[in-house]
Amino acid sequence: MHKTARKIVVALSLLCLLVLTACQSGEKGESEKVTSEKKVKVVNIMETSGIPNASPTLADNSVSFRVINQIFEGLYRLDKNGKPALALAASEPEEKDGGKTLIFKIREDAKWSNGDPVTAQDFEYAWKKVVDPKTAAAYGPQMEEIVKNATPILKGEMSPDELGIKALDEKTLQIELENPVPIFKELLTTGTFFPQNQAFVEKQGDRYGTKSDTLISNGPYKLENWNGTNMTWDYVKNPTYWDEKNVTTEKIHVTVVKDTNAALNLYNTNKLDRVELDGEFVKQYKDDKNFHKDATGRSVYMKMNQGKDGVKTDLANLNLRRGLAMAIDKTGMVNTLLANGSIALNGNVPGNIMFDPETKEDFRKQNGDLLKYDQQEATNAWKQGLKEVGKSELTLTLTSGDTSLQRKQTEFIQNQLEKNLPGLTIKLKNITNQASFQADVTQDFELLLGGWGGDYQDPLTYLNLFLTNSPGNHTGFSNAKYDELVLGAKGKLSVDSEKRWQALLEAEQILLKDNAVLIPLYQGGRAYLQKSNLKNYTTYPIGSENYKWIEKN
Repeated sequence: MHKTARKIVVALSLLCLLVLTACQSGEKGESEKVTSEKKVKVVNIMETSGIPNASPTLADNSVSFRVINQIFEGLYRLDKNGKPALALAASEPEEKDGGKTLIFKIREDAKWSNGDPVTAQDFEYAWKKVVDPKTAAAYGPQMEEIVKNATPILKGEMSPDELGIKALDEKTLQIELENPVPIFKELLTTGTFFPQNQAFVEKQGDRYGTKSDTLISNGPYKLENWNGTNMTWDYVKNPTYWDEKNVTTEKIHVTVVKDTNAALNLYNTNKLDRVELDGEFVKQYKDDKNFHKDATGRSVYMKMNQGKDGVKTDLANLNLRRGLAMAIDKTGMVNTLLANGSIALNGNVPGNIMFDPETKEDFRKQNGDLLKYDQQEATNAWKQGLKEVGKSELTLTLTSGDTSLQRKQTEFIQNQLEKNLPGLTIKLKNITNQASFQADVTQDFELLLGGWGGDYQDPLTYLNLFLTNSPGNHTGFSNAKYDELVLGAKGKLSVDSEKRWQALLEAEQILLKDNAVLIPLYQGGRAYLQKSNLKNYTTYPIGSENYKWIEKN
């Protein structure tokens, strides 16, 4: 062979050898990568809606607070049994002035995910921001009549700087209350009372909490891969979390699934580890070894828009509201349509969770049925209401989310109302859950299917929403006596537990029996399939789920 040709052959041979070696190296690298990824056990769960907002200050819906509970933390966190346990607080507070002043020490090892220490100033900044009227925080009223000066500050009568919270030094926080509050420790486990890193929040401005890149965390997980509109995201273990040794799961992947059948398909192909069921699916899977069912404290109802900004609607008429509120067969709804452990509810406060401090009797049993299904009475009230507004017929639009269950519910409600109330036409408006949340906040609805899961185990968490001008009201309802009772239960009545309880009972009667502000439907149940290797998915009758201890074997 020619010498030059031989060199070319050798060169080509070496080149092929190098390419082959590189290819083998690449394949090995991919294999190692896959093997490495397999070592990280990912928990796969579902949501029924995208995230509207992840800012503890501005959140106003269950999805947002569920996210916030995984990535942030306050002075206390609910333990596995639903009891407040020390979190960022290093110890129980020093009490002064008969319990009206509390002094907390913040954990020395508490950090933000960017490495900054969590300080007492972070709490002071966050709380003052919540009550500042310029913020328009939906949950600002959580502090009303509880934290010193919160009420006049929310009304614009005092500066936020006068709120009863002060950083005495970097790790010492002083809180002043209007009165000792029996539920205060529970309140401190909720997002409204979480700290915020002032430098980071102000740098982000209006972008804060709108996508994962505009957030830092101080809780068990960080939120990642959320661009503000996508329907998947991840919770990734936060390495700077003070108790990270007890967070065993590296990653939780969340997928938004609105259709139960689609969710089941993902579950059965091992792409979801847990799926909630309703109706026909409950009957189909009730004998499955991984089927579970339990009660919740969620109160599901319809809001009726009586008017806003001084402009009243036809639903400002009490008889029309009473007719609507008594025209739905709730038992039929929960037994056939839901079948998930939900029970018909004829009040706003759910049952078997909150009890009289003296008699230990259940709140719901004590107050009885305030608005129950009564076809004849509903028809009579409706006809009278039409006369009073000078109409023979009425068309109302019912707004709700767009999951498969919500569509079935609104169709059931439409059928019941049109069948039992002569002259009524119901139009259905099924929109995304984010859009439904927004319609509620802006009071852009006539009828709205919604509800409330509560933040803490006390009737106040349900009744506080309907105070005059409360950001959670959105109905046009205003009643001075109701306000007096509810605010009293938050404030001066806190020192007398039985008088406080009686005030809350009376307030619910004013809300529903006297004014029919809502159409109560049912107390939510929870039926679900959960893979046997998924452990410590922690839920509570009231309060957001807690993924801190979740693990997959």
